[in-house]
Amino acid sequence: MSKERFDPAQAITDEIIALLEEGTMPWRRPWRVAGGGMPLKVGGEGYRGINAFLLGLRAALAGYSSPYWMTFRQAKELGACVKKGARSSIVVYYGTATRGQSEPEGDADRSDGDVANSTYHFLKSYRVFNAEQVEGLAAAFHPEPEGAPEDGPEPVPEIQAFFEAVGGDVVFGGDRACYVPALDRIHLPEMSRFESAQAFYATWAHEYAHWTKAEARLDRSFGPSQFGNEAYAKEELVAELSAVLMGQRLGFWADHLENHAAYLGAWLRILRNDRRFLFKAGADAQRAVDFLTAAAGQRAAELRSAA
Repeated sequence: MSKERFDPAQAITDEIIALLEEGTMPWRRPWRVAGGGMPLKVGGEGYRGINAFLLGLRAALAGYSSPYWMTFRQAKELGACVKKGARSSIVVYYGTATRGQSEPEGDADRSDGDVANSTYHFLKSYRVFNAEQVEGLAAAFHPEPEGAPEDGPEPVPEIQAFFEAVGGDVVFGGDRACYVPALDRIHLPEMSRFESAQAFYATWAHEYAHWTKAEARLDRSFGPSQFGNEAYAKEELVAELSAVLMGQRLGFWADHLENHAAYLGAWLRILRNDRRFLFKAGADAQRAVDFLTAAAGQRAAELRSAA
């Protein structure tokens, strides 16, 4: 009997579904790791998109404080050894290739592509281990964890400066957080209305992610959207993942949606029906974070030039 081919998309989606079925959003846990929370490759480069989300989630669930992840081979090349019985985590690479062209190493999951142009899509998966699962690594792979920004109604200067530099029409006041597409405007309650600065910045990041969907920015749409339908739920998942990735970058965690039960049910339906949507949502979330980061950087550069 032939061995059943491993399906990384299905395995990862099933893992998230199992966690959501517990009735919580598992990424809403403060992962206190060195490097501000962003998972790092063995060379120090940060993971992006769905990989950053997944490894951050696994670090939170397992309690890892090191931000570094590596393959079995990379650990061996460093003169170290993966601990016996250590459970690996999956990271993925989604790309397009021409038939006959060599693909990166890893377990492959191909899908149909453009037959006329002899191209196809592929999803490669790799197994990695956190530095805390590896023995014999240099001390640099075990930096001291950074404390989370101090909770409270006071602004965190670096994070506040970043969000203010992004720009856009943001109105503070009232008791509702939302993005209004018709006005291209974000409404946020004052920070004093939040239980913590963490929750305030997570909410701002979430609404800024919605702001990026406008046609003049990233032009992201899942179809006609109204509260409770599938298009609405898909956009909310993208915004939620964007807040997680932004929190990794800036040093806060996503813990802000109040009516999360409604989202859980909708997201479970979506993920059960489409094993690849999580990866699309992760890619859209990374594009939103990249857009916001570029906007903030450009504004900061303009202010320096004008000074």
